[in-house]
Amino acid sequence: MRMFALVLMIILGACINSPTPKLIPVFTQEPDSMGWIEATRRISEADGFIIGKITKLEEDWTYDDPCGLIMILRHGCDGTVTYKLHIENDLRDKWLWTFSPAYGTFGLFVGERAVFVWRKTLAYRYQQCRESQGVTSAYCSYDFLDALTSDLDVLPVADSSRVVGIFNDSR
Repeated sequence: MRMFALVLMIILGACINSPTPKLIPVFTQEPDSMGWIEATRRISEADGFIIGKITKLEEDWTYDDPCGLIMILRHGCDGTVTYKLHIENDLRDKWLWTFSPAYGTFGLFVGERAVFVWRKTLAYRYQQCRESQGVTSAYCSYDFLDALTSDLDVLPVADSSRVVGIFNDSR
């Protein structure tokens, strides 16, 4: 009987669609003229940028809003999934975070070369929050992360001089 239950759990587990986005590599594209208007605004307001290559890409559950089994079965997870990216170039390296909707797709990939434009973003430690809220007050810890928050924060390397000019002019 136990063996049957185990096999049944494995089969049911295989049918559950995880809220983790599908990793589908998408190469960085040049924004159109309207996209450059928004990209220019985002670069002007950015806290920094790095021209480099993604060398590591990891899920970071610290900032994910946990979703229970019932919500996963109902495809009701409406939070985001957090990824931590390690970017390197010849002079330095940088860790950046990015957030992707549950059940969506995620286009960044290891080996991608681009201009990564980040801003300091408030990120709640949802996993830690949920664990402590059952015992203590409703306070939720948070961090300020250097994060990519839009597709326009990842631009082709060919646009690096344009990004440098816009960024420097805004300072």
